[in-house]
Amino acid sequence: MKFKTVIFDLDGTLIDSYVAIQESLNHVLEYFGQLKVDLATTKKMVGRGLENLMIQAVGEDRKEQAILLFRKSYDETVMRGTFLLPEVAETISDLYEKGIKMAVASNKPSIYSRTILESFELNPYFEACYGPDIVKHPKPHPAMVEGLMKELSADRKETLYVGDMVIDVETARNAGVPVALIATGGNSSEELRSLNPDYFLESFGKLRLIIE
Repeated sequence: MKFKTVIFDLDGTLIDSYVAIQESLNHVLEYFGQLKVDLATTKKMVGRGLENLMIQAVGEDRKEQAILLFRKSYDETVMRGTFLLPEVAETISDLYEKGIKMAVASNKPSIYSRTILESFELNPYFEACYGPDIVKHPKPHPAMVEGLMKELSADRKETLYVGDMVIDVETARNAGVPVALIATGGNSSEELRSLNPDYFLESFGKLRLIIE
């Protein structure tokens, strides 16, 4: 096999949690008397962590209060507004059966990521799940990917990173690993192809072909 380890982004790659994020983001915006945003705008705003999202939404000076408001709301919205993306469950199961080591690197706090993975019965397939609370720097800094490779005793040349946004390309390049992109998140197929990823997935199930 070409790759023995696969590190996945979470939002937009394995799951669609934009409805939950939009609801909680709009809760914050409404609290501060600002206009709500639609789903398309939400998708463009996310990916670089909660702190960055709140700065975009309400500004640096309101950031801390906004984070507290968002988290309180997201505790309620996270599961009812989060869905597993097509072909993910069966593909992850197949890769696991083939002995592929897998992990998640997300700018979402790891407690939320684990809760989501557990709810979809995916937790057993992933050896580790990192968030900005686990390492010092969020993506696109390579800390998460490098930390996961160390924990999984993974060879850099045999590790593939899978994501759905511009930041995922930046993360993979910074970590020195190949990247596969799928347009199920915040960027279109055209936007992602223009970044010249090592692989472009027409569907999640095509990941099997890359690895095998």
